[in-house]
Amino acid sequence: MSETLTNKLGHRIGARGGRTRRALLDAVRRLVAERRPGDIRVADVAAAAELSPTNFYTYFKHVDEAVLALCEEAADDFGRLGSHLDGDWSAERGFDAARALVLEMLDLWGRHGALLRIEHQLADQGDGRFAECRIRRLRRLHLALERRIAQARAQGLHPEGLNPRLASYEVASLMESVGAGFQLMRRADTPEAILDTTAWIVLRLVTGR
Repeated sequence: MSETLTNKLGHRIGARGGRTRRALLDAVRRLVAERRPGDIRVADVAAAAELSPTNFYTYFKHVDEAVLALCEEAADDFGRLGSHLDGDWSAERGFDAARALVLEMLDLWGRHGALLRIEHQLADQGDGRFAECRIRRLRRLHLALERRIAQARAQGLHPEGLNPRLASYEVASLMESVGAGFQLMRRADTPEAILDTTAWIVLRLVTGR
């Protein structure tokens, strides 16, 4: 993350502290892939990082705070999704652009899925920190989708009653749903079929073609 980080004592985190903090976050990432968040204790994180619990409390108040930091890192990765909407979505190139967008969404969910499921759960339960992280994670994608959908509506490819802003949420939600359920969907069909079908749906929803 680009901003200057401080520990719980208010001190700037230097190179050594950064390595310690990173080790703790990497340990949390490994643990959330294996256990439910409520089952992870500070002692578990410290042991997985080969550090003492005191080290943990220097950087985080509780495990949820470390999970939030990891979700914020994932949000940075999601920021580049919107760039897929900057290219050529006309004619036959549209499918390739939509497919590349869906493929990257699936890749991001493959890498961050365990964390994103926690983010979704806590955001849905009303935790404002995780709700804001979720909003920030998808903001650039929503804006890029909204712009493309609005252009298609202006060209008469979408009905006047279609709201581009709301439609952008629906398209992003569709791709997130496929990312979250990809392993389950693989029981019914091949990864290529899932990817291509999702890309065709996204193409139609975005461009009206």
